[in-house]
Amino acid sequence: MIFLLIIGLLCFCFAIGYAANFFLFKHQNQRIFSKGLFYPFLIIGLVFSIMSLPFVAVDAPKAQTDSTSEQLLKDQKQLASENSRLKEDKEALTSSLEDATKEKEKLSKKLENITSEKETVKQQEKTIQELEEKIDKLTSSNETLKKENKKKNNETQSSTVQRSAPKDEGTNTGGHESQKETKKESAACNIKGSVNGIYHTPSSRYYSRTKNVTELFCSVEEAERAGYRAPKQ
Repeated sequence: MIFLLIIGLLCFCFAIGYAANFFLFKHQNQRIFSKGLFYPFLIIGLVFSIMSLPFVAVDAPKAQTDSTSEQLLKDQKQLASENSRLKEDKEALTSSLEDATKEKEKLSKKLENITSEKETVKQQEKTIQELEEKIDKLTSSNETLKKENKKKNNETQSSTVQRSAPKDEGTNTGGHESQKETKKESAACNIKGSVNGIYHTPSSRYYSRTKNVTELFCSVEEAERAGYRAPKQ
């Protein structure tokens, strides 16, 4: 139909051109106007043009539709590529989220292990502290027993000497022995009783620091009977 439109336009243009040429140059050429040539071309051009116009009008929207369809296809392809890219991004984010979840679980397990180890260390420290307290008590008891044994040995030796010595010398010797025994007892009674109601043996870490001494005891049992207690570690 476009071909008919082109033929019609050519015929119409030829007829118009022929008429214009004749009227412009008729004084020079003095030719006769040929109606048999003008009107057929004019009519054929008009008829072909009029016949092809409806088809051209139908083809124009079709061409527009085709261009619109092409644009829609391009948009569809672009959307498909965007959709595929978004899917890839989603998969990447999902894998990253899974990795982060695994790392979180690992860190939670490590935290639980650290917490359990911390509790174990606390229990061990508590056990060590209890053992140190027991060792201090045993050490003080051992020293007390040693002092008591030493005191008993001294008393036994002094009584043996008094029995073997004469009477006249016994009095003087007894006086010297009693003085020595008193000195030994005073030297052995070196457990300090403080104002706070705590006794400190020479092996105690606070023994040298204790200045507010109210009483001196010869044994731990004597200090405890007097109402004093051992120092806390």
